[in-house]
Amino acid sequence: MADKQAVTEILGKLGWAYDENHLDYFEEVFAENGRFSMSIAGQGQVGDFNGLATIMGLYRGAKEAQGNQQRRHVVSNLFFTAETDTAVTANSYLTLFVNEGGVMKLTSTGLYTDRFEKIAGVWRLVHRDLKLDAPY
Repeated sequence: MADKQAVTEILGKLGWAYDENHLDYFEEVFAENGRFSMSIAGQGQVGDFNGLATIMGLYRGAKEAQGNQQRRHVVSNLFFTAETDTAVTANSYLTLFVNEGGVMKLTSTGLYTDRFEKIAGVWRLVHRDLKLDAPY
């Protein structure tokens, strides 16, 4: 069966890496042919990004646009819906807090569905789907 602890740690560290501006970690985790899809309640699908370079462009652009905001991605209620020795799918909740100018607010919540595959002995994120309950 899949190494659930390793995947759990990756998911937690992704939130930390974004918040602390360690975007290089995303490059380590996403597969070269990875995919990131996102939808927002009331707006439908707002993005379907394919390939590592495109995904990294999205993350870097978003981080730059957020300026001095300090974000905290809290990942919780993690559970696995499918697993083999070489693939695993995990669901988890996102709670996103933003601190800007000393004011902390809850910005959005959502559901991640993440599919990992073991590629050359390393767990790689091949598809991340995010369904947000409100714009971020």
